[in-house]
Amino acid sequence: MLLLVCAAARAEEIRIEIGRGAQKARVVAAGKEHLLSVRGGQVLVDGAPGPAEFAGPLALDGHALAGRLEFFADQGGLLAVNAVDLEDYVAAVVASEVPPSWPAEALRAQAVAARTFAVAQKISQGPGARAHLGASVLDQVYKGTADPAKTALQAARDTAGEVLTWGAAPIAAYFSASCGGKSESAEAAFHLTPGSTPYLRGGDPDDDERAFTKRIPLAEISSALRKAKRMQANVQGLRIVARTGSGRAKTLSLQTPGGARPLAAVELRQILGYRELPSLLFEVRIDGGAAVFEGKGSGHGVGLCQWGARGRALKGAGYREILAHYYPGAEIRRMY
Repeated sequence: MLLLVCAAARAEEIRIEIGRGAQKARVVAAGKEHLLSVRGGQVLVDGAPGPAEFAGPLALDGHALAGRLEFFADQGGLLAVNAVDLEDYVAAVVASEVPPSWPAEALRAQAVAARTFAVAQKISQGPGARAHLGASVLDQVYKGTADPAKTALQAARDTAGEVLTWGAAPIAAYFSASCGGKSESAEAAFHLTPGSTPYLRGGDPDDDERAFTKRIPLAEISSALRKAKRMQANVQGLRIVARTGSGRAKTLSLQTPGGARPLAAVELRQILGYRELPSLLFEVRIDGGAAVFEGKGSGHGVGLCQWGARGRALKGAGYREILAHYYPGAEIRRMY
């Protein structure tokens, strides 16, 4: 396994899906503009079938990119993949995920977590994959900047090649914006096999307690559930009936004209949207036809807590100490 990990990590390129489904795209490569489209399962470059791979100074629909850009026909639309040097990718993720003005040690911790996540995904997807991961919060945010902030670039350089491992393999280095004061276990958040992620045990306290209050009309919740084809009845009330070990909502009971119906809290958050319901560490009450969610945190709360890491860095913790807190038992190895 160690040979597989090292071989994958030494490959300097990572492939990120940055667009899917568009009918047209405008690319500027090495100073020349091209219009891409898709027809009959083929990618057309300037109206004619041909290689859809570009290098040199790049821009996609006006957005600057590093590395190479490739297009594929996929389900009647364009699939855009940005292939970049792994360290350039790490710098871009750090710049996309956290403010560049944050303490250097927090940025270094983010760089190691981002690199680890990318290497693990690359190994998981395999050498023949069109893309190893996406560019959104569902993986890790990658805005594709060709010129990341100097502090983010320095964080990548300072930790170049460093990956968190358990045994010989890179760990699943999940992270979130804010744990709200208490981390969540990967098993509870993602329904993983018990014991599969001992370095993401959850329950550890943190100084980060960013709070939120969200007032969402019950009619809006009902509409969202109908749109998601999850429930047709109107929601008249809701309450929490089960929590995870960290205190996050696990199961909800929705009151409808036909009686109470259970719903996983994580499913409600997905349906309403992560901006509408920042985390599952909340209390909820009904007030004047609306559900009022009062809680802490932002994200799933598993692994590194970005705001918590910032706080620890401000108190003098180094990036290795920060990572040891959020991924207990994992080792940092320089893998290339």
